[in-house]
Formats: sequence, structure tokens, C-alpha cells
Amino acid sequence: MIGFLATPIFYLTPYIFLWSLFNGLVTIGLCSLLKIRLSRPIQIATALTTSIGSILWNWSIEFNRSTIYLNVDHPYLRISWADALNGICVFSLTVLVLDLFIAPQESAQKMAKIAGVAALWTIFTDTFFF
Repeated sequence: MIGFLATPIFYLTPYIFLWSLFNGLVTIGLCSLLKIRLSRPIQIATALTTSIGSILWNWSIEFNRSTIYLNVDHPYLRISWADALNGICVFSLTVLVLDLFIAPQESAQKMAKIAGVAALWTIFTDTFFF
């Protein structure tokens, strides 16, 4: 089992795929804990964009072999540049998909809150669990 989780597929280990999918599901739970009311399409899109954004970011830094340059901690924030940029990638993808395709009638403030929760949770998990 450990060998399977360490075997790279398209430059990524299955661990990253599974963890990203888990992050998408936990993001929905965090939104409900924070009393952010979400319709079913918004829940599904948020979980998918959180997962896909994290997978795409991790794939891009592994494919380009830039992990060694981006895993340097910021002097004040104490998180690596890779973690911070992963959060930015997740935030951007989530806001873009939600505002343009899924719920254009919803307020931008609500969509930014949802994307902010997704980004902060992604940064937290990247910092402490990856």
C-alpha cells in the first residue's frame, strides 16, 4: 500500500490526488460550520474546483521541477511560497467557476467567502500535512 501511494503517476503520487479530493469535501463541511448557505450545484462546484485547483498546482510545480525553488518559507508568514500559491490557485479557480458559470446571480461577496474558505483550508493543509 505504501508503495502505491509513493508511485508517481503523471509526476504526482496518488497521495496528492486523494488528499486534494479530501480537501474539497472538507471545504464544504467548513462552509456549513461557518453558516454559509450553499445550494447543491455550488457545493459540488466548490468541492471540484478546490480539488482540481490543488491537483493542477501540484502537478505544475512537479512537472516543471520547481518544487525545490518554491518550498522556501516566507520570512514573515512562515509558510512556503508553494503553499501560498496553491491557495491563490484554488481561490482563483473557485471564484472564476462559481461567478462565471455556476451562480452568476449570487453576490460576489458570498462567492469570495466560499473561495476564501477553500483557499485558507488548502494553505493550512499544505503547510501542516504535505
